[in-house]
Amino acid sequence: MERLNLCYGCMNPIDENTEVCPNCGYRSDAPHLPSYLKPGITLNDRYILGKLMSYNGESAVYIAFDSITETKVTIKEYMPDSLCSREKGSSVIRVNQDSVAQYKTLLSEFVELNKVLSKMRTLNHINAAIDMFGDNNTAYVVFSYLEGMTLGEYLKASGGLLTWDEVKKMFPPIFTTISLVHNAGLVHRGISPENIIITDRGELKLTGFCIADARTANTELVPEVYNGYAAPEQYSSNNWQGTWTDVYGISALLYRILTGVTPTDAVSRKSNDDLVEPAKINPSIPKSVSRVIMNGMYMNGELRVQTITELVTQLFEQPEYGSVRLSSSSTQTITIPKQYSGSPSSGRRKKNAAPSRHGLFIAVIAVILCVGAFMIAMIIMLDDTSGGNSIGTGIAAISGTSSDSESDVYETTTVSLEPMTETTPTTLATSAGNTMVYVMNDLTGKNYDIISNSDAYNNLVFKPEYEYNDEYKKGLIFEQSIAKNETYSDGAEILVKVSLGPKYITIPDYLTLNKKDYFAKLNDLGIKYEEQEELTEDTLEGYVSRTSKEPGAQLDVEAGEILTVYVAKNPPKTEPPETEPEPKPEQKTESTTTTAFVPYDDDMVIEPFVTDEPDIIITIFD
Repeated sequence: MERLNLCYGCMNPIDENTEVCPNCGYRSDAPHLPSYLKPGITLNDRYILGKLMSYNGESAVYIAFDSITETKVTIKEYMPDSLCSREKGSSVIRVNQDSVAQYKTLLSEFVELNKVLSKMRTLNHINAAIDMFGDNNTAYVVFSYLEGMTLGEYLKASGGLLTWDEVKKMFPPIFTTISLVHNAGLVHRGISPENIIITDRGELKLTGFCIADARTANTELVPEVYNGYAAPEQYSSNNWQGTWTDVYGISALLYRILTGVTPTDAVSRKSNDDLVEPAKINPSIPKSVSRVIMNGMYMNGELRVQTITELVTQLFEQPEYGSVRLSSSSTQTITIPKQYSGSPSSGRRKKNAAPSRHGLFIAVIAVILCVGAFMIAMIIMLDDTSGGNSIGTGIAAISGTSSDSESDVYETTTVSLEPMTETTPTTLATSAGNTMVYVMNDLTGKNYDIISNSDAYNNLVFKPEYEYNDEYKKGLIFEQSIAKNETYSDGAEILVKVSLGPKYITIPDYLTLNKKDYFAKLNDLGIKYEEQEELTEDTLEGYVSRTSKEPGAQLDVEAGEILTVYVAKNPPKTEPPETEPEPKPEQKTESTTTTAFVPYDDDMVIEPFVTDEPDIIITIFD
């Protein structure tokens, strides 16, 4: 079969002499990291390798082309770089002599994990392995290539968050899939917006499975821990992990989807647990759902919801309010259940029986105590800041009259209880002036876009002022002109100060990035920049050669400091003199061990293409 001329960035066919792919912008002479495989090599006499897509402490993932089925695939290479290395220009992995046992143990876990997943290929919402083989002193797993976008990219394109109604329609298949994965004895440990793919067909696919050591701190591998989504037990190898670990991850994911805010990471919560309940950030989230999410994110794994099934049951069950009845109007009627002070078996008094003096005395005392308790409660609840009318946040409808001796004018003040959250203002209706009066809540730390567009605050006119603030993230309110518990009426103006983020921003690294990708990074961080072309042979044309300030330095955003980005322009090429290639040095082996590896069985093979694969040979070099 004649080999196609492929773009190693997207593995689509291109013309033979094309230097820049018209589909993805990949350059044929783009540099690659020497620790990983070079694009263009062939694996297993079948797969043409493309560029490196991602890597972590366990493995590296490449895009590739299957020359048998003529389809794009992704290939995961077992490559724990803390235990092994690859010399520049070589495909073979060299295992560190003092890490052979650990390398082999984790290799067995890697193979077993993907064998179990391959047997779950009937699940539509997992990207299961379709092939496995051994080569280059390691193991490779082949997956179908997914056309689509990550959940993180989808959220960004959808305004940053989704409604609970949208989540209810989209995510049940993922909940079911995770539950089935748990039933197979696997724990994901990496549930996050980056590991859920939304395909071009609108299907959700759970990806990114790794062995446990790759998702746990303080192991021999470099950990890939998703801050904000990783459970507390993943930050120490001494803690037990289980299904409750993924419960934390999926709860944190729901938190992010419904609020648009990444939850506080577990390490920070250990010292200062300031995680805000979702419904306080986005009042449209059902209170019952908000509570379940918080229960799924308990720091203590034993107190946390233990299984996905239990979590889903609580998320979708009808909320129970006990004796509270919600009417279709804007008020609630709360009924107090009957209470018995004695044994229920004591019976009732006869209808016409007169109470004894002793009983009457007790009754009088009880009435006095009840009236006193009621008065104390009313003093706490009522606020006299509105002149002659009492304004409060009571839990029942209260109406009363006040007599004016001169004019006999009666005013009625009604406090109505609405379905409230902390970000919903308390409402007071006053019939005398036929106006609505509201009690202000604390808006500091709330997202300005969410608050200003909320129906709960459509009676306010927001006047935002944007300032840099090191304590509050970009977009959060940090000051308000109407203080908490102050009253206001319809159409009142409120001045709010909204954070632009920190005054100083760390300049990101530009290594191996072309100008398009680096400029996208700067835009995301809010860094102003200017582009300058620089003639150089040290950097590939179109890639960033240097910046006016070194990566890691601080840029004064408030002062309007602009970063100068120098983009490489290569001088005209001259033909180099012909030289004979240097002979490759012989590789001496100290010892060779074999790890049993059977990559195919009846349950695993999806395609009819089957070959007898050799065992994986682990070679320890001098």
